[in-house]
Amino acid sequence: MKVLTVTNMYPTEEEPWFGSFVAYQVQSLRAAGVEMQVLSFDGRARRIEYANAARRVRELVHDGFDLVHAHYGLSGAVAMLQRRIPVVTTFWGSDASYVPWQQRVSWIVARVTHPVFVAAANALSLGCRNATVIPSAIDCDLFRPVGRLEARARLDWSPEQRYILFPGAPNNPVKRRELFDATVGELRRDLPELRPIYLEGFSREEVVLVMNAVDVMLLTSASEGSPLAVKEALACSTPVVSVAVGDVPETLSGLPGCAVAPPDPVALAAGVTKALAAGRPAELRERACEFSGPRIAARVIDLYERVAAEGRREAA
Repeated sequence: MKVLTVTNMYPTEEEPWFGSFVAYQVQSLRAAGVEMQVLSFDGRARRIEYANAARRVRELVHDGFDLVHAHYGLSGAVAMLQRRIPVVTTFWGSDASYVPWQQRVSWIVARVTHPVFVAAANALSLGCRNATVIPSAIDCDLFRPVGRLEARARLDWSPEQRYILFPGAPNNPVKRRELFDATVGELRRDLPELRPIYLEGFSREEVVLVMNAVDVMLLTSASEGSPLAVKEALACSTPVVSVAVGDVPETLSGLPGCAVAPPDPVALAAGVTKALAAGRPAELRERACEFSGPRIAARVIDLYERVAAEGRREAA
């Protein structure tokens, strides 16, 4: 199986976190024996890069690929401009439900290519009720439990403090920092020592320590797909409290110390209070590892085989 990956998000030396989830999926597929070639481009500053990428895709598809796998709706729009081989498009969240003009593009792409969604809620937002759903994968070897005191010592944090994690950049409006801060304010009525931590400016290795060092993660986003941060926290046996967004309700269902609550500071604070009393249940990591790289790669390969076979039948 030979696959061309087309993505407008991929890690660079300057931004090693940018599209790291796409890179991890490529890595997992290569480890499973799929021949992967990556065409990555950055259209944030120069939209002409989308046209350049479309031209490059049309050139590359003659090199014996079985299919193209595009990541994000806009990359799918680039990939579908060639009709030589089938295109699979993974919609990661914002391209399906949050940015209106991207949603309109994605609606078209989802009907011209083979759509994959990381959460069923995102599929429904584009009217693709029966589409394939494959959640994002995490590296369970990297994200693993570390003693909380050890992690805090390595980060130079206080061993006695209570810490609550905001999983994202505080200036990202989609993450709704105002709701997070309001919830922390409610909690500080009884826990004045509670300190918020914002997940920004840490290296990948430091993020593992942060996930282990905090007492609980609180997700307050207005929109998500299949957020990696939730699964990464669970892989470190750290409880998660969240609003109902993306695939988080399914991911947290039945887990001790975890809760899904309305976007209300009082309700979220009640969930966090229970999480703080739960400790670090082993069931959290067990759930997270259901989304390990090899397991998700196997599901993607199964899809590849079905799409490639369909493409060969149509070409015959």
